[in-house]
Amino acid sequence: MSKRIAVYATDTMADWEYAYLTTHVERARQARPESSELQFVGDGMEAVRTLGGMRIEPDEDLQNLELEGLSILVIPGGDTYDTGHGRLLELARECETRQIPVAAICGGTLVLARAGLLDHHQHTSNAPIVLDSTGYKGQHLYQDTPAVNDGGVITASGIYPVQFTAAVLREIELFPDDLTDAWEELYLGNPEAFPRLMEELDAWQNS
Repeated sequence: MSKRIAVYATDTMADWEYAYLTTHVERARQARPESSELQFVGDGMEAVRTLGGMRIEPDEDLQNLELEGLSILVIPGGDTYDTGHGRLLELARECETRQIPVAAICGGTLVLARAGLLDHHQHTSNAPIVLDSTGYKGQHLYQDTPAVNDGGVITASGIYPVQFTAAVLREIELFPDDLTDAWEELYLGNPEAFPRLMEELDAWQNS
């Protein structure tokens, strides 16, 4: 079954926080064209500038995003989430209602806090104080850990994009867990995981 991943595109989105994920989705598509589809969705169709200055044109407007068959909504970090983004908040709530996984990293976690999702899901962020500014009610559920997946609500600190990516990949089951585990171990600094990653990747591509 094809996995359709929607990544929210907005000005100041943090390049390093979603790049591992989009790379894996594209590599999976190249190896197995039917395996995955990546969509950048925006609050409108105007091009945005990432924190690194890259220009991204959304593939779809939020209001036209087809939720049927959506595997996950991914919200990268950015500098503008403390206010605004009303349609994104509504979309996050609708995804939760439909049991569609939602993943947010760094400043993106503010969206989930403002939308009320973190009032009843274990979560993390860059620091507790980041979320406190939203007035949310989930402080007792905060976890001091790189990434958390609680019932399909994934959160992570902006300094842990590897763990964030691995959590998303496991949630949507784009690859076998053994492959994702080997990739995560390698990118967390263990070169001995490389042969295992190559073995798992070869097995997946030829299965």
